[in-house]
Amino acid sequence: MRPQIVALVFRIGLVVGAGLLFLFLWFGTGTEHSPVGLMIGITIAALAGLWWAELQIQRVLKVATGDE
Repeated sequence: MRPQIVALVFRIGLVVGAGLLFLFLWFGTGTEHSPVGLMIGITIAALAGLWWAELQIQRVLKVATGDE
């Protein structure tokens, strides 16, 4: 049960991180001289990093619960 709780805490952190990224994109592109393409690129790259972190959580959770 403990690995699932730890994975849940990490996943909540990932969701919060994704929310912050979208806020970064929303408010960052509203400024007058904002490089919109750069802001979108940073957001997409960070979301890809969060997706990679989720894949690592799934892999570790599978090993920790003994499903493999």
